[in-house]
Amino acid sequence: MKLVDSSAWVEFLRRKGDHKIKDIVARLLQVDQAAYTCPIRFELLSGVRSGEESDLEQAFALSHHFPFEQDDWRAAAQLERQFRAKGLNVPRNDLFVVTVAMRTGMVILCRDAHFSAAQKIAGGRLRVEQV
Repeated sequence: MKLVDSSAWVEFLRRKGDHKIKDIVARLLQVDQAAYTCPIRFELLSGVRSGEESDLEQAFALSHHFPFEQDDWRAAAQLERQFRAKGLNVPRNDLFVVTVAMRTGMVILCRDAHFSAAQKIAGGRLRVEQV
């Protein structure tokens, strides 16, 4: 199971998106291994163009949803403090994605470099696949 970040979903959903990412996400969907969490859904829904929302909802329907849980708020706050102490500022939505990935043990599939920077600080607790 992989937690597909919004940066990868955007490429997958674009007509002229990166073919490598499109293939990876399509394979994950085919084998029932694609996942998302609340912050990813929010980012995508807030940026969707008219006519694209049905494609997005279809992709979500084929994916596993891992909600942001009550205990995740404290874990995210601790992570943010840890990252800031090391000089890394991660956008909060992505910090929430990191929190869910760490709780579930899923790999984050993404195109955002700050996930790799977060991985260096979090160590083996966070796994990232940059595409």
